[in-house]
Amino acid sequence: MNGQDMRWHKAQQLLDENALDVATMAACLGQAEDKLEGMLGADPRRAIPDKLARLMEQTFSKPEGWLDQGDDGGISYDLFGE
Repeated sequence: MNGQDMRWHKAQQLLDENALDVATMAACLGQAEDKLEGMLGADPRRAIPDKLARLMEQTFSKPEGWLDQGDDGGISYDLFGE
């Protein structure tokens, strides 16, 4: 899973944990709904930029870098980089 896929999955987790839809999350973050829909919708057309990722983590009380870490805390046992 690449970095943007990880961010998308973790952002979906934030939506689920907080019982939010994209429009409500956009309001919480002070972002345009259509912009966020393009990043968090079912078929994302845009990547989640670093600045927005950090804002999402801060807004929803997650540690810095949380959107970029796997469920194992970012630990990778893949010795061959696949």
